[in-house]
Amino acid sequence: MTYRNEMKTVWMFPFMLAFAICANAADVSDVAEPPRRDPAQQKIKEWFLENYYGRAPVGRPANMVFKGNDILIEDGKVTIHLDVTLPPGASAETPCPVVITADRRSCFPTPIPQEKLKKILAVQDEFRRMAKERGYALVLWNVNEVAPDCWLRDRYVKMKPETLPPHAWGVFGLYGGEPVGRKGDTWGTIRAWAWGASRVLDWVETQPQLDAKRVAVCGHSRLGKTALVAGVTDERFKVVYSNDSGVGGAHPHRLWKQGVCKLSFVNTYHLHWLCLNSRKFEANEMKMPHDMDEFLALVAPRYLYVASADRDSWAGPEGEQAAAQAAAFAWEDMGLKGWGYHVGGHVRKGGHDFLPYDFKLFLDFCKVPFAPSAPSH
Repeated sequence: MTYRNEMKTVWMFPFMLAFAICANAADVSDVAEPPRRDPAQQKIKEWFLENYYGRAPVGRPANMVFKGNDILIEDGKVTIHLDVTLPPGASAETPCPVVITADRRSCFPTPIPQEKLKKILAVQDEFRRMAKERGYALVLWNVNEVAPDCWLRDRYVKMKPETLPPHAWGVFGLYGGEPVGRKGDTWGTIRAWAWGASRVLDWVETQPQLDAKRVAVCGHSRLGKTALVAGVTDERFKVVYSNDSGVGGAHPHRLWKQGVCKLSFVNTYHLHWLCLNSRKFEANEMKMPHDMDEFLALVAPRYLYVASADRDSWAGPEGEQAAAQAAAFAWEDMGLKGWGYHVGGHVRKGGHDFLPYDFKLFLDFCKVPFAPSAPSH
């Protein structure tokens, strides 16, 4: 099913600033059996993998081991280091819910200026405190350990190949996907990072003090795009949170307006993010056969939260929220509560950033899916 008609209706609603739609934990209702997914939804998912994000050439690697908080893939050729914060009382007898998010340092070239680094670390410390206070574990990981956020061929253009850092291409070096070897639907970096988030969830499943049935994946900006792709491609994630993800994430192409990023910009300056097939739609992205409200709807029947900022014109807060509200009809088609329950969001004042205020509202939303009595779809 497509939600384009609903999108047009939602788009006509007055745009409200600083609003938040969150569910009430007391409203949790039992579901006798998982709602059935419309077969057309699977076709939409396949379209996005074929024409937008690309396909992962491998699932869970056979040669993957866990050592403490490290994930070693193919004899350590790729190693994902996890920063894990546990709340008091987490144990095998009382496992706690988990929030997985990419370390914000992943978004910046190194070295990060000292003042910016201090701000990032202070905010992440606040995230840890807030999660612990709710009784949730917080797991941070660096996406660049899975795949680089720029083509290293460009970064090291003056260097000889043999002088590149060991395993510089990450999973692209293991399974294919570097620029030279890419085809139309070969995975881009965002799909590779989403694959990495699934490997983090594999690790969570081995930890008795963590409840692998109550896990949220979240991220900001390009990592918000990643969280959405992880949530769509891996249904083990119970909650999916996108913060200021914009084009390539929650913002629909057909609602583009002046000041919002375009697909052509993404593919000019961040060609590695999406698969090469996405270039087919640069000339007229508004005529893509499917759009992001339909992609967001693929999270159903689980839980989706989309956050925006009113001065983040590049990400397009109005479009992000319109897409989330339109996607909510997918839950209603399954006989579930849509917007305001399984789907929520907020628009705060300010610009492109991931703030403790955003995280607080998201954790408020998680009261329902993380409640012990919440239905497991």
